[in-house]
Amino acid sequence: MMARWGCDRCGFAAWTTDRSSMREVTGTHLLAHHSEAVSRSDFRTTWDCPYCATTKTAYDADGAVEEFKAHLHEHVADRIEEGVHVADRVSWNGTVQVAAPVDSADADALRAHFHAGGDLVIAVTANPERTVRLLHEELDAWPRRTVVVSTEAYPFEEAPDLDFSEIPIEVVELDPRLGPDELGETVSRIIDANRVAGDAISLEVSVFHEVVRSFDLRTACDFVRMLSARLDDDGGVLQLYVDADADPNVSTVLNFLDDEIDLTVAGEDGRFVRRG
Repeated sequence: MMARWGCDRCGFAAWTTDRSSMREVTGTHLLAHHSEAVSRSDFRTTWDCPYCATTKTAYDADGAVEEFKAHLHEHVADRIEEGVHVADRVSWNGTVQVAAPVDSADADALRAHFHAGGDLVIAVTANPERTVRLLHEELDAWPRRTVVVSTEAYPFEEAPDLDFSEIPIEVVELDPRLGPDELGETVSRIIDANRVAGDAISLEVSVFHEVVRSFDLRTACDFVRMLSARLDDDGGVLQLYVDADADPNVSTVLNFLDDEIDLTVAGEDGRFVRRG
């Protein structure tokens, strides 16, 4: 769980690991909105608060700006929510674009965050071993049920440090010749077979680049829309891990899916930030 603050002047929202680390986020963001409140003359820097009558002048320009940021933070500190999850933003029922390279630390941080809040976790990935390791190392406890779906086999016997007899996990190996329809059907069957009433479902799709690369635009769009519709029945968060900046074809597909994406979030220096 994290702390969250949303700007009431624009659509910006950020999540941090704790309330204290939100100070820099709010101060920096509000300073960008009120940069005209800082002026420099006669070798001194002055700031005038846009929310109250406070004015300060100092010779140390950097110190004055930091003081102003801290002051701005105090005006919004009471609007910081604690103990929240990014998925709360879509009421644990929607589609989230994770704007980060698939194998990056930022993507991993969001994976761990989403899956830590899920009861039934389904991860569609090209690297099942990496996914299992991430969950083992980053989560305080395993979800009630985890199913990893991949065209790659997972060598259980090559992980002697993990006792899989005590871990509620299954790895489903798919024929690489199967298309998005078959993959979607497999995910749907996994939900049917493993969901318990009241479960929060966290569905990770880290192979979207491969789907776009291997199939036409319409097929890729239909794949996401059908998965989203499937989760509408039971509730759950579909996460698309995509680096649109690295692939113009992915960017094109996402433009067609604009009405399907409920939230776009990125990792930045240990924080999560809403984009768009």
